[in-house]
Amino acid sequence: MTDERELDDGLAAFDQLGREMAETNRLLRAVRSEQATRNQQEHNLSAEMRSALKQATGASQKALQASQAEIRSSLLWTGLTAFLIVLVAFGAGYFFGQRSGTEKGQAEGYQKARNQEAAASWANTPAGQRAYGLDRLGSLDMLALCKGDGWITERQKGGTVCFPKLDAKGNLSGWYIP
Repeated sequence: MTDERELDDGLAAFDQLGREMAETNRLLRAVRSEQATRNQQEHNLSAEMRSALKQATGASQKALQASQAEIRSSLLWTGLTAFLIVLVAFGAGYFFGQRSGTEKGQAEGYQKARNQEAAASWANTPAGQRAYGLDRLGSLDMLALCKGDGWITERQKGGTVCFPKLDAKGNLSGWYIP
């Protein structure tokens, strides 16, 4: 009878071990299935990120090309305008100088032409080009007078100082500078 009991105990232990192994195998399959699902999700997300990055890169390249074309156009316009100003200045100087026919008239015409030439030279500087761009956008007067949303002026040490101010949402505004 002890042998049968030991056999029954051994079979019961073997049966218990079989159930535990079956449960372990079931859990392993579930873990592998979840891992495969996670891997697929990560792959899909990675593909979406690559696609978004490609789109963003393309958009930034188009924007860069557009801004380069705008800069070229602005430089050409500024150069032509400066050339015209110089021509007009020299023409006006000559006209006013010859009109009076006196040394004073010639000197005044020459001085006006020099002032116009100085203005034309300044128009070709980076500061002159920025001022021209701000004026074209309608921002030059707002900037000079410190007008616009989110900007305040204060009197300090005998002068007026312009400060940015956050709006109720915490946003800061300004002027578009070309």
